[in-house]
Amino acid sequence: MAQLRLFANLRELAGTSRLDVPSDTVGGVIALASEKFGPDFQRGVETARVWLNGESAAMEDRVTESDEVVLLPPVSGGDQPAVSLSAVDLKAFLPAAVAVVAILANTQGQEIWAAVLVLIAAIWAVDVGSAFEARGKDFATLAVVVTAAGSAMAAHVAGGDGYALAVVLAVVVGLGWAVAFARYRKPDVFSPTVLVALLAGLGTASLVLARSAHSPEPSAVDVFLVSVIAALALGAIVERVPPIPMLDPFSVTALGAVIAAVVVAWIWDLSIVSYLLVGLGIAVALLAGRGLSSMLRTGRVSLTERAPGTLVSLDGVALAAAIYYPLLLLVL
Repeated sequence: MAQLRLFANLRELAGTSRLDVPSDTVGGVIALASEKFGPDFQRGVETARVWLNGESAAMEDRVTESDEVVLLPPVSGGDQPAVSLSAVDLKAFLPAAVAVVAILANTQGQEIWAAVLVLIAAIWAVDVGSAFEARGKDFATLAVVVTAAGSAMAAHVAGGDGYALAVVLAVVVGLGWAVAFARYRKPDVFSPTVLVALLAGLGTASLVLARSAHSPEPSAVDVFLVSVIAALALGAIVERVPPIPMLDPFSVTALGAVIAAVVVAWIWDLSIVSYLLVGLGIAVALLAGRGLSSMLRTGRVSLTERAPGTLVSLDGVALAAAIYYPLLLLVL
């Protein structure tokens, strides 16, 4: 006997989100559920991702009454079917919308810029939290939002010291949430919460400082936005089109970040060598974000498999933002 948890269209077809299934293997649980709910349910299962207690599962894995099997269809973040550039993918517009909002906010005052950064961090935290929920795990989304907001204020008030305070806030808020709420006390819950809070806090503080009087270059945030958006856009295009010899999303993303940073520096008469190094730092962070995505969202590291979620690209952006202000101080 194990508990089967269903999402999206599978939940609608079954008429329930949870049920107990009498079987001693994952495959047996799925087979009995498919037999119970009919051919439409079975076809949906064929494209769904299977989890056992929050980890990727095999059909022969043993289950007991304390185990939870999760079926996650593609619409909820499972393996995505192949799509063409002409297909309408509404989810693809959300990262683009975030980019547009960030660009517009960067033209406004420091208070609006900081508020929008906190909003973006909150949306990202919700997206990460949805991936944890799909695996049947808890995630303290609100703790991440509180950390981002506190870090933005700390950077605005305390300047460079606010960046260090963001680290303290992430640890204190993340662990404090675990103390206050029993459901967040497990190490596999508060550890990722603290990690995401740390990235959100440092990223927010870093980009607030990069546009403040403490920044060594007034145009630093402009370069960051152009470099990140160009790199991710080029990588997404290469990922969606048929394979091209000598090109892959990783190399194109990295080269896009470096080239965009150098070109912008040249156009705006900034230090090309310095921004070459800045572009390299952003490129490394964006690539490392691929591994971070899979670690956070699936519980294992895989660079070739796209992690579930709508704002997966922000995982690397958060990492790049977190290191951006120290990188500026180091190379400019």
